[in-house]
Amino acid sequence: MAQKPTAELEHATIAPTDDASSNPKIGAAGLAKRGASLASDAAEATRAYVAPLQEAGQEYAGRLVDAGHQKVQEAAFYAELGYEETRDLVRGYPIQALGIAAGVGVLIGLLMGRR
Repeated sequence: MAQKPTAELEHATIAPTDDASSNPKIGAAGLAKRGASLASDAAEATRAYVAPLQEAGQEYAGRLVDAGHQKVQEAAFYAELGYEETRDLVRGYPIQALGIAAGVGVLIGLLMGRR
């Protein structure tokens, strides 16, 4: 993975200056510049840390999408196969298929009527 970008920030400290104690405006401006610099460094370190994670996540998401497409194709194949087998059985045994359909309809009717 990525190196530890926080190591750069651990060494960054705000050093007091003699100008800050003698002139508060210069001290505040210096602190503002130093703060902006530290914020910029922190943002840069964050980008350096996040970029490899983002790439790895995108690669993983791509693999998941590919696997999902493959599973969808398999499910479609088996659904079509099941449909064909059911169609052939119903055409081969129409009376039995009608009896099963009527029995399932009565059962569903009884279950729905109890609510």
